[in-house]
Amino acid sequence: MKTKFFYPAMLVATASLCICAEPVQAQAIVVEEDVSVTEVLPGKPRYYSDRHKNNWFISLGAGGQTFLTEHTGDAQYTLAMDFAIGKWISPYLGFRLSAMGGALHTNWPFADGVMTHMRYAAVYGDLMWDMFNTFHGYNERRVFSIIPFAGAGGIYSFHNTPYGYKTYAFPVTAGIKLNFRLSHYVDFFLEGRGNLIGDHFNGIVDGVEVESVISAIGGFSIKFGKERFKAYDAYADQMVISELNNRVNVLRSQLDECESQEVECPPCPDPVVEEVTVVEPAGCSQELTGVVRFSINSAVVSNEEMVNVYNIAQWLKSNPSCNISVIGYADKDTGTPEYNKQLSQRRAESVVKLLTEKYNIDQKRIQVVANGSDSQLYPQNNNWNRIVVFASSPQ
Repeated sequence: MKTKFFYPAMLVATASLCICAEPVQAQAIVVEEDVSVTEVLPGKPRYYSDRHKNNWFISLGAGGQTFLTEHTGDAQYTLAMDFAIGKWISPYLGFRLSAMGGALHTNWPFADGVMTHMRYAAVYGDLMWDMFNTFHGYNERRVFSIIPFAGAGGIYSFHNTPYGYKTYAFPVTAGIKLNFRLSHYVDFFLEGRGNLIGDHFNGIVDGVEVESVISAIGGFSIKFGKERFKAYDAYADQMVISELNNRVNVLRSQLDECESQEVECPPCPDPVVEEVTVVEPAGCSQELTGVVRFSINSAVVSNEEMVNVYNIAQWLKSNPSCNISVIGYADKDTGTPEYNKQLSQRRAESVVKLLTEKYNIDQKRIQVVANGSDSQLYPQNNNWNRIVVFASSPQ
């Protein structure tokens, strides 16, 4: 595949300014544009992971193992335990760190019928290769994969009977893993591993020059991260960029064509002058004829008189710039002047309460006046002096 480089073709330009010698002349700006595109050929998409926590895994497995060394009789099989942590750095390659251990048995004829054994612990670093992703393309939902691996590590033995030796070695290791996808986060695997160890590992240097631990285990892998790998197709992106470049070139040519045209502005229309008529509010000095009458020795507004309170309330709403005085009276033939003063006060307040609470008139627009029986508006008819009258005034 050819090397893929792309220099964006949006507006890469070099500008040179040619300044005339005389300062009174205008400066001329010349812009030269050069666009170069490296051809990108179709090929396999590239894959990447945008988060470091994606594609990590841990695995736990168990199975059987045998020790190939100097011995007589049949091979002895023991339990093998394995724990690993690793990461796939691409859909094709990954690495892991594995820890294995257990007991190894042999029938070395140190004593007739006596089985010798040794315990060991090993750590391996493996490089893994996913064959199916390599040859058949990456597929995160592929159910079955074959994954060969190889690496190196360290192995340590102890509790060696009957010698009591403690030995260590640095083997090379290799094997193959059969992986089965169960879900986005869980896999099941079967794995076989073999390693090559020096002859001294079991404490006996005789006969076989190279010893080996062969194991076969099965287990589960837990995968981390919500996403696996994302595809990046350089050729497809190149096609999109080329299309954008073509659109830029078309727009640039259209812009040059527009700039070369001479356009005359149409004459401006005559300004339109709107006349605004200001309506002066009605004056507040008009006389209010509404009267609220009360029964003898009462400050309760009767149903018959409610219409007069309603009319005053509507007048106040129609004249928001006007205030009123609510003036209460009492007849002089009933009660003392002091009592009549209080009675006229209560009558005026009853009317004010209706205006403010029932008709939502602002309390600040109303003034309460209690005249009692000191003055009589209707001296010829005493019954008409048990009233509340209204007087307007500007704010």
